[in-house]
Amino acid sequence: MRSLFILSLALVLVAPAFAAPFTVLVYNVENLTAADGHTLSEDYGPARYSRDHLLTKLNNIARVVAQFDEGRGPDIILFQEIERDFQKDQYLFDHAGMLRHYEDMTIEEMLGRNFDPEIARIPVEGLLLKTFYDRGLRGYRVAAADDAIDSKQRRHIAHLNIVFTRFPIGQVRSYLVPDMPALLEVQVEVGGYPLYLFNNHWKGDAMGASAEEARVAAAHVLRDRVNEIFSVNPNADLVIAGDFNCFYNQGPRFHFDKTALTDVLGSQGDKRALRSTADLYNLWYELPSSRRGSEIYHGVWSTFMQMLVSRGLYDFRGVQYVDNSFGVGEFADLNTDEHGEPIGWSFRGIAGSGFSVHFPLYAKFITVRNNRPDVFLKVGPPKRDSDPAGVRK
Repeated sequence: MRSLFILSLALVLVAPAFAAPFTVLVYNVENLTAADGHTLSEDYGPARYSRDHLLTKLNNIARVVAQFDEGRGPDIILFQEIERDFQKDQYLFDHAGMLRHYEDMTIEEMLGRNFDPEIARIPVEGLLLKTFYDRGLRGYRVAAADDAIDSKQRRHIAHLNIVFTRFPIGQVRSYLVPDMPALLEVQVEVGGYPLYLFNNHWKGDAMGASAEEARVAAAHVLRDRVNEIFSVNPNADLVIAGDFNCFYNQGPRFHFDKTALTDVLGSQGDKRALRSTADLYNLWYELPSSRRGSEIYHGVWSTFMQMLVSRGLYDFRGVQYVDNSFGVGEFADLNTDEHGEPIGWSFRGIAGSGFSVHFPLYAKFITVRNNRPDVFLKVGPPKRDSDPAGVRK
């Protein structure tokens, strides 16, 4: 009888006392640019890129986002490749006020017959927020990395990392790194618990040694901040995600002396190590190698889009990762072509078409109130790669 009581008590301790499921989406939207003529990209200048093109882009992003959580969209979205507002030297915008002001006007009207200089001054993520609102994807707050803190030296940086979230936003920090968008840290409150979000867009050219050096520099900045958080709470809940422009297995593929993702940041593929020697786990390892891929790079599948989770997301306090819920947001008859590849943006036609050359990634989470950071989810050994390259064919 006493043994049965002890077993029942153990089950109570490790079973989630409270669960509120939510989804995190990571999405590089392929150069979402406003149609105000202020851009660093020749392709997206007024001679080629119209408000009709912009509306197509906005609508197609919303269509992808609406595939999640029964049409209401994920509660957290980390966006990359949203172009900066080059009309301002400081990032300040009242997104909620904008939605109230244009409550009785659709995004089609705003970009069509009612377009005026005031609407032209709305940053493009504000127009995306309005599109979401009109499509029933509501309740989002917006946080953006701020390159304006060093505006003169950063005018060549085209994009911002942006977070949409329905959770209350606490502290927002930007970290400048050379020749790439500022890293974005957003702290949100989920069910009374803090969750740290780190949104990244690292330098391109996965095979380039100089590009890897730039990514190493970014990884050091990020790792220093992660270490600072873990020095206070080793079981803090962190999601580190974005477009890293490198493979999850970058070292074995290209034989760099030091890789940003593995050697500096500490990405690894054995979730059991979170109990002892590691503090981050790369969710690509949850999928068999035949399913690993978010875009095509030089004719092969790559894993530039990535999501890493911290040790604390496997314990029984605060936010907890739903084990094996990670996936690639590829949807037949929507953003996937007949070959199973992403349908990127195209200027063909009057209004353009397509989505992004990157598939988004997603994962699910809950909150638990057991207050047991010493108890971890039961997990198995990592999946073995059927292909030495570690990505799908």
